[in-house]
Amino acid sequence: MRSALDYVAANAADLAYGLAFFMVCYLIARLLKVPPPVALAFAVLPMVVLYWLQNPNAPARLMAALT
Repeated sequence: MRSALDYVAANAADLAYGLAFFMVCYLIARLLKVPPPVALAFAVLPMVVLYWLQNPNAPARLMAALT
């Protein structure tokens, strides 16, 4: 638990930007009258794409872990 709090403290600004980006995407989807589960998927998808762009080996490691 201590390491999680250390991570949050060290990366508070990045986490706040990520949360704000997530909320903006979610609220735009809700303004377009999209059901809540679809709005969550719409909000999570850009975050996943950004993660994969920053960590290009992540999909290969995920597939290796699943097999």
